[in-house]
Amino acid sequence: MNMKSLFPIVLLLIANVVSAQSTSGQPKWKVTVKVMDEDGNPITGANVGIGSYSNSVPIGMNGLSDDNGMFTLSANGAGVVSCGAEKPGYYRSTGVKKEFRDQIDGKWQPWNPVLELKLRPIGNPIAMYARRIETKLQSEDEALGFDLMVGDWTAPYGKGRITDMFFTVHRQMTGDHEYNAELKLTFPNRQDGIAVAPSEFQTGSAFTTSRTAVETGYEPQRIWSYRNDTRPESVYGYFFRVRTVLDENGKIKSALYGKIRGDFRFYVGTKAPHAGIGFDYYLNPTPNDRNLEFDPTKNLFRGLPFDQQIREP
Repeated sequence: MNMKSLFPIVLLLIANVVSAQSTSGQPKWKVTVKVMDEDGNPITGANVGIGSYSNSVPIGMNGLSDDNGMFTLSANGAGVVSCGAEKPGYYRSTGVKKEFRDQIDGKWQPWNPVLELKLRPIGNPIAMYARRIETKLQSEDEALGFDLMVGDWTAPYGKGRITDMFFTVHRQMTGDHEYNAELKLTFPNRQDGIAVAPSEFQTGSAFTTSRTAVETGYEPQRIWSYRNDTRPESVYGYFFRVRTVLDENGKIKSALYGKIRGDFRFYVGTKAPHAGIGFDYYLNPTPNDRNLEFDPTKNLFRGLPFDQQIREP
């Protein structure tokens, strides 16, 4: 493996290290990075990068994990160390950090802590419609249709052709800081719906969402209520099912699946003429395929503005 391949990671690690005041004669730290897969099995031959500071100068070092997934390194420097790892066939992982607080006999304590890094394997990334949306709701107390394949409202408020989701907003405002607002999401077809996705987050992984949409558990609507002193509890993300077609027995014949990364963003806009929403979504265009692992090089939206692009799988 080309050891220079981790150079961008080392730079990123250094940039993410919390800088501390450095003086000459700094203590020595020693850390061991343990690289594992999602099941906790060691990964051999992963390229591990470690970033820190020495006398205010950023330093970056790297090497390969051994048969036990371990890579150990020591150096004189500030009491903050950050690490990352990569290997072909896995998603890169960065950002695991250790901040030392004490020192004994010129050594940062604890001496040689084990920092665990998990690499998620690359499965079957596919082309998808993926887009970051920030938009106004041009009407209140009215169900507004949104077309996920076009990335716009349906007529008369946009260029969308097929409604995948309906958004309805209701606002009551008695002042700049006193309001009562509700955002409701509904769907046009039977068995369409939305389901809360479980957290599958691995610290620092480039791939932070679920690989596959659930098959059941979709609800036909979801409501978010906002007041000046309360907010709905945030969730990690959602699965959704749209464009559902049923057979003569009411069973799903065809449907499209997708995911929302993070929660919906609702902007009440107490001083604005319209409320706004934002969400980051991925839509698999293949009927009945629940694979949600996105290939960022194969976005089916072409020429998106920079602020609407999604780069995460």
